[in-house]
Amino acid sequence: MSHIDFNLVYAEHAEEVYRFLLRLCNDAMLAEDLLQNTFLKAIEKIDSFDNRCKLTSWLCQIAKNDYYDYLRKHKRHPVSALDVDIPDTTLSLEEFIADKDTARRIHLVVHQLPEPYKEVFLLRVYAELPFKEIGHIFQKTEVWGRVIYLRAKEMVIQKIETPRN
Repeated sequence: MSHIDFNLVYAEHAEEVYRFLLRLCNDAMLAEDLLQNTFLKAIEKIDSFDNRCKLTSWLCQIAKNDYYDYLRKHKRHPVSALDVDIPDTTLSLEEFIADKDTARRIHLVVHQLPEPYKEVFLLRVYAELPFKEIGHIFQKTEVWGRVIYLRAKEMVIQKIETPRN
C-alpha cells in the first residue's frame, strides 16, 4: 500500500476534503492548513489504510481528528449560532439548503449540535458520504449512521422552526 502516488491522491481528493474541512471549521485559511496536515498525516499513516472504506472517508476521518486536535490545542470552540436570526418556517431542510443565505444559517445551527450528531450531519450533507462510510468512520453500523443522521436532521429542523424570542 505504501506505493501510492500521493500527487494523484491529492489531485483526486483534496477538493472534497477541503470542502469537508471548510464546512467543519468555517474558516478558509484554517481549512487549507488542516488540508495540508491531513495529507501529511495520510502519507505517514498510509499503511494503516485497510481498504474497508473509501480513501476519501479515511482522509476525512484524519481531517476531522486534526481539526479536533487544533480546537483542543488552541482552546477554541466551533462557531456559535446563538446570535444568528433563524426564520420561522415550515420548509423542508432540503429546500432550506438550496438557498445560500439559509444554508449559511443552517450551517451555524448545525455547529450547535452535540457530537456525534453534528459530525454525522456534516459527513452526510456536505461531504455526501453514504451511511455505510459514516458508520465505518465511527466504527459503528450503517444503521447507526442512518439513525444519528435522522435525529440530527430533526434537531436542525426543530431549531429552525422554533421562533426566537
